[in-house]
Amino acid sequence: RVPSAAAAAAAVPRPQASAGDPAGGAAAARRAVADAREMALALPLPLVDQDDPNAGFLAGLLASAPADLPAALAAAPADSVELRLRALRAELELGRTAAASAALAELEAAHADDWRVVWARGVVSLAGGEDAVAALSFDAVYDAFPGEPAPKLALGLCAEILGQLDNAAEYYRLVWATDPGFVSAAFGLARVQLAAGDREAAVRTLESVPESSIHYTAARVAAVRARLRDRSPEEALLPDLVAAAAQVEALVRLGLDAERQERLSAEVLGSALDWVLSGSRGTDPGRTTLLGSQLDERGLRFGLERSYRVLARLAQRGEDRIELVERANRFRPRTWV
Repeated sequence: RVPSAAAAAAAVPRPQASAGDPAGGAAAARRAVADAREMALALPLPLVDQDDPNAGFLAGLLASAPADLPAALAAAPADSVELRLRALRAELELGRTAAASAALAELEAAHADDWRVVWARGVVSLAGGEDAVAALSFDAVYDAFPGEPAPKLALGLCAEILGQLDNAAEYYRLVWATDPGFVSAAFGLARVQLAAGDREAAVRTLESVPESSIHYTAARVAAVRARLRDRSPEEALLPDLVAAAAQVEALVRLGLDAERQERLSAEVLGSALDWVLSGSRGTDPGRTTLLGSQLDERGLRFGLERSYRVLARLAQRGEDRIELVERANRFRPRTWV
């Protein structure tokens, strides 16, 4: 059974195939999913069959580092499907896609109809860039378990990578609406909405992640960035600047670490500076500060300088520290001191 916090109550009609997508949409989607291997490994793991002779042995290896797994698996008391699936997964985690493909071929030769092997084929194909093959594999699992969120999540990822943004959005929306435990569906839906040019919808999706989720902070950080990334400074940006600043302040109250706080602050203040220098369309005379900085060129430059100097102090590497200090100096307004 594919694991989920709560299975869908009934079969969900799958989206219709897209008639086609402009090349620009496909390119944008592939840029958004830059590391297919990491995305494939982030998909849910099938539960281990408790009747497998190695079920107890594998449960004891859950905390093992990927580099230690091959030697640990060699000590298994018996051969089994679950053992081979875990060995295949270890090869993928170590970045050895060719070895994972070879292990998959052996599994398919003996267990071609096992849905766990079909799921593994999808993961290996996705990690290896064979997106269409991955989609076919996950579609087969969907047919076997139409109420489960996991295959719909996997199909959404495949559709996103293939540039089928409407299909991807529908799969992600189905998962997010059915089981809010799959927060990756919210992130996927927001990516697709941004790629389709619906920034407001992307922000709403990210802000719908509940505070009880362990991914709440990451979602709110992504929402701040979604508001401001790739925006023209000539737009009337003030409402989004104010909302982004308020979100940063709220995250700080919740314990956001200093580095992310300053990086987010620098993004907000940098967008505000570009907006001010471009003419400040949509200015609100009642708004005079942003993240503690005066909402004018001089104040925003001081704010950016402060954030970059804090980041320089937090930097672990000397070259990063030097770059951040230089950036702080570039933003510092001219003064007599």
